[in-house]
Amino acid sequence: MSGMSRRRWAYVHLAVVGALVTMGCGAVDGVRSDPSGVEAYQTLPASADRAAPSGRSAGSTPAVEVTRRCGSDYAEDFDAGLGARTVGAGPVELVAFRVSPVPSGHSPARMFKVMIRIAPGSQATLRTVTAGTSLAYDRARFAKDNIYSLSDGEPAVRFVGCRDRSAVFNGGILTTGPRTVRLEIIHDDRHLPVTVRAYDG
Repeated sequence: MSGMSRRRWAYVHLAVVGALVTMGCGAVDGVRSDPSGVEAYQTLPASADRAAPSGRSAGSTPAVEVTRRCGSDYAEDFDAGLGARTVGAGPVELVAFRVSPVPSGHSPARMFKVMIRIAPGSQATLRTVTAGTSLAYDRARFAKDNIYSLSDGEPAVRFVGCRDRSAVFNGGILTTGPRTVRLEIIHDDRHLPVTVRAYDG
């Protein structure tokens, strides 16, 4: 085979391989698949949490200003050993942690972290029904010094899970006193009660 023929064959081979790779790594609904078939989700910036208020939807779902979506999650599942502390209803499960320390010694509201796990292909709204509490899941408002006011949180937050895997979202509950907090998980227009308690173990 001549040098020119070899070069032409190499170009054809590369073109065919490139076409096959493109077919195997296409994007569907904004989600790009890698060659192994495992979907890789783009990381959303913190500004996306409040980018598009959903307003009031049909039925009894409350208006929300903060929505956490697939791509703003930080894990697929809870850490091992947290099963006994997990509560939930519908497609949502929650794990509460200790009240966070405040280095300065004073904060108008204290936070205890509550991790939220959403089942694959699901979405739900979480709402607090306990006075003196709010939900802190807007990542742009997370404070390194743990100094918060109740207005740094929201009365309700919407969570949109990933299509084919569970998703865990970080955040917590701001409180001016209560360590036991009654919540509602709103899913398919059903209001499902759930109670979380700051971990003290």
